[in-house]
Amino acid sequence: MKEVVTSPSTVEQTSRPDKPRAVSSRLSGLGAWLFSVHADRWRQRAQFYERHRDYFPRLASSRFVDRCRELESAYRGLARVLFPMSPQLRMVPVRVTVLRRK
Repeated sequence: MKEVVTSPSTVEQTSRPDKPRAVSSRLSGLGAWLFSVHADRWRQRAQFYERHRDYFPRLASSRFVDRCRELESAYRGLARVLFPMSPQLRMVPVRVTVLRRK
């Protein structure tokens, strides 16, 4: 017969003292990189339609290019604002389930 034992526990989210921000800096660096890649894509898309205005006159003259520029600035702003922040120490409740067989 199987018994399921559940016990509440708390897991502390901390980093090691020898490398205080190694994991968080890698994650924030990855996030900042992803936001900057998206910003570059929106910038390139706007530049493409502006450069080829004679082939795509409707898109180049519509609000589409302006929206591309807005999205580029929004992604760059998110990368600048969110990722220099330092992580906070938090206690997270975790419910541990252990399966025991007899």
